Amino acid sequence: MADEFDTTEYTSRMRAMWGEGDYSGLAGRVAPAAAQLVEAVAPDPAERVLDLAAGTGNVAILVSARGTRVVAADLSPRMVEVGRARTEGLPVEWLEADAESLPLPDASVDAVLSSFGVIYAPRPDVALTQARRVLVPGGTLAFTAWRPHGFVGEMTSVMRRWLPTPPGIADELDWGREEVVAGWLAKAGFSDVTFRPGDLPWEFSSPAALTRFLVDHSPSHRAAQAALGEGAGEMFAAVEELAGPAGEPVRVEAGYAVVTAVA
Repeated sequence: MADEFDTTEYTSRMRAMWGEGDYSGLAGRVAPAAAQLVEAVAPDPAERVLDLAAGTGNVAILVSARGTRVVAADLSPRMVEVGRARTEGLPVEWLEADAESLPLPDASVDAVLSSFGVIYAPRPDVALTQARRVLVPGGTLAFTAWRPHGFVGEMTSVMRRWLPTPPGIADELDWGREEVVAGWLAKAGFSDVTFRPGDLPWEFSSPAALTRFLVDHSPSHRAAQAALGEGAGEMFAAVEELAGPAGEPVRVEAGYAVVTAVA
């Protein structure tokens, strides 16, 4: 993405969108991936960690439980509010901040972790440059990303028939494409990239129960429903068809990757 591209309006919409709905249900579904992310880095109590695009603090809670100081930053005021409540009494400092413009000094953290967060930055080169800037030399960047051929990736592709990615905005599924993200990381000054695939088994009583869950708990699905109005029914019917036969129990694998790199 070109640095001169103006993402102001898009970022403003995302700030509002990620505050919609009850995110707690989705946070619970992705919590096992956050645990894998933290284990991949295993931060030391003497270190300082940035939980980037932190949501409501899945990573911050796990890192602080190790005795490590955490700065948790998220674009959404609502996410920050809920995250502060979840981490009350823990060594976690919360900031309302954009991943593309972090209010932190250079070389101020030992690790930057992001659980399905930084992947929604509109310009990967800008977000990764910011992450590199705040890391100490030799520090670790680690994040989880949806793999394009897991259920979430395939669902995202289905939904784009109705709501394509806006021009000038990065495809969040590229963060789960090993060759693409390795190139981004190298350009931003990272080395020693690793890409470890994983799966989150999601179970629902039926495809319709899956889409009800997403509308209740996923801000992006709520926004899609609002944007399409009556047309949302056709889109969600396609998602349900992807999930399985109508009325039958659903078990899908939400495929993701844990990506790590060294500053």
